[in-house]
Amino acid sequence: MAGRCNASQDAQDAWDAENTSLASGRNADGSDAGSVFADVLGVLAGALRQPGGAQAIPFKRALGCVRALIDFNMMAQYRSHTPDTIAYMEDYLDQFHKMKDIFLEFRVTKRTQAKVDKQRKEIQRQRSLMREGAAPSQRRRICDDDHDEENELCMDMINAELHFNFVKMHLLSHFCDHIRQFGNIPMYSTEIGELAHKTQIKEGWRQSNKNDAMHQMVHTYSLQHAIRMRLLNLESLQDHGEGLSADVLKH
Repeated sequence: MAGRCNASQDAQDAWDAENTSLASGRNADGSDAGSVFADVLGVLAGALRQPGGAQAIPFKRALGCVRALIDFNMMAQYRSHTPDTIAYMEDYLDQFHKMKDIFLEFRVTKRTQAKVDKQRKEIQRQRSLMREGAAPSQRRRICDDDHDEENELCMDMINAELHFNFVKMHLLSHFCDHIRQFGNIPMYSTEIGELAHKTQIKEGWRQSNKNDAMHQMVHTYSLQHAIRMRLLNLESLQDHGEGLSADVLKH
């Protein structure tokens, strides 16, 4: 991106409010945290408003890229799909891929940055030798031209070195085929497994004495599970009008 624009205080406050609400799994208005993606675009638009002349196109591409990704994400959370909704998802993903290169320079690794710095120093050394015999007015003009050329060469190296070719980016291309073959995406959410990891593993570890902890964790969870099953059975019998003796309720 040709330049950066600091977010306004209002945009920053809005982002802080949303970011805080994510920790509790809810938005500030009480809705599900998944809908926070719809608010990100508004915050970003506030942060990138009123760009300079050279920044207008990069900022527009950045907003378009984020908007396409958010639209794709929101539609991927639908509980049911039609050929039209899947076509919308494919179109949004195509738009995202066309514009995502605007963020490429922010994926610069240390190795690539070292190469860019080395090339920049070499260009500056060569240009300084060329300017030695020039008049002061010519040096100023040459310096401006050299600065633009230097930035262009460095960006060419960055674009040649960097890419978005990693697994999570590639997986997006399989979402639509997955929906056609197996159904909606939320049905295969990993949130349940993550929640089980917290309750069964983390809390079990804290409750153990750290001596043969695995056996204690499995034993504790098995007892808790058995108790929950018994309580559910009793509630089911009561709901169906079954008379329960005092001995059953006591045990």
